[in-house]
Amino acid sequence: MKIGTAWRDITPSKPLPLLGQMHERLGEYTRDPLTVNVAMLSDGDLKVAVISVDVCMIPEALARRLRNKCAEKCAEKCAISADRVLISATHTHVAPCTTDRIVGKADPEFIESLEQAVVESVSSAIDDLDDVDVYAGTGHIDQMGWNRRGLREDGGCHMYYGSWFEDFVGIEGPRDGSVSVVFARRPDSDSVKLVMTSFSTHPNSVEGESFYSADIPGEVRRVLRGVLGDDVGVVYLTGAAGNTAPSIMEDNRDAQQPWRGESGLLRSGQCLGGEILRVIAQQTKPMESPKLRLEREELEIPIRPWDEASEFSHFGSGMLEFFKKSKADWDRMLKEKSPVTAPVSVVRIGDAALLLNAAELYCEFGLAMKEKSPARVNLVGQLNNGWIGYVPTPQAIKHGGYSAQSSWVTKLAPEAGWSIVKATGELLDQAFAD
Repeated sequence: MKIGTAWRDITPSKPLPLLGQMHERLGEYTRDPLTVNVAMLSDGDLKVAVISVDVCMIPEALARRLRNKCAEKCAEKCAISADRVLISATHTHVAPCTTDRIVGKADPEFIESLEQAVVESVSSAIDDLDDVDVYAGTGHIDQMGWNRRGLREDGGCHMYYGSWFEDFVGIEGPRDGSVSVVFARRPDSDSVKLVMTSFSTHPNSVEGESFYSADIPGEVRRVLRGVLGDDVGVVYLTGAAGNTAPSIMEDNRDAQQPWRGESGLLRSGQCLGGEILRVIAQQTKPMESPKLRLEREELEIPIRPWDEASEFSHFGSGMLEFFKKSKADWDRMLKEKSPVTAPVSVVRIGDAALLLNAAELYCEFGLAMKEKSPARVNLVGQLNNGWIGYVPTPQAIKHGGYSAQSSWVTKLAPEAGWSIVKATGELLDQAFAD
């Protein structure tokens, strides 16, 4: 197998509106760079570009435009079609807006620079293609990616409703502590050329700040390059993390959050980056003649009727306004936007697999995908080739709360998550049929 890597800085030089909270913020300065990161995989005639971008999300129309431009730019040097370009958002909440839909407006100059960086990175990664040895492994950490939905005595549920509240009765769902890694070494020097990794957490230690930062993915890259060298490519995929975050919810009466803020961000990079390095150090045997396969499907998932039981009067002003506008827009969405196209992709890399979807997918669904996968190592990646919003479990929809009850960001039919799991399983069967 041949692999090429490339990356580009996309950090703006001026203050721009940030996406990821329900109030307006500007990026007043740069804490650490926002980047586009590309892994180009090649196995004979098949080439697949796996891209991660340090933004909150990439709308489907923008993702499609980026993919088409990559195919056009690279048409002369190699045949890579738009459907072989897979582009994911890391989901940092301290990067410029890429949509006008929620809070703030996208800056045309930033979008143009993002497009240029993606196209240039893919082109450079093709030029960088070289023979490598490919490895894969899975580690585990007990920190960071906790389920962030707390149950109340009345049967309802809130995000970040923890044991510091008297009527807290427990956490709604599970967490996924697995740290999945696919990496490549140069045969001549044994140095690491590429690391691809996935972990199930909202990667947001500093999500409410007013600066530019890649947040946890950026710190992970810094830690890995500090050990492996500045020339290693790092593609970070945010796993099924719609209901997980670096916030301790249980047994935490004092509401102490050591994985939040500046010190929490540094700690998160050290913890997750350190586990990735441990996985890399323990893999001593490369895959033998790893096969590269890409399987894709586009699901059509209907928008559900507005949840009449939804209760949002208790939310603060920004969130309350968001839910009111969502409800007022619901009939139009049902008529004009349903069903929603939900792309699902599987990339086989030897005995490992990338399981990609466009959702902010609840952790339960990522665990279900991995449980039935024929791959030895599975990297789940959400927010890929578009953004279809949160996909909660049917149980969570009944409990309500942000990310589960109806809104612009949570709109699909209750069966959406299991439809994505089923489609992913079928694509895995095709990719591993031999």
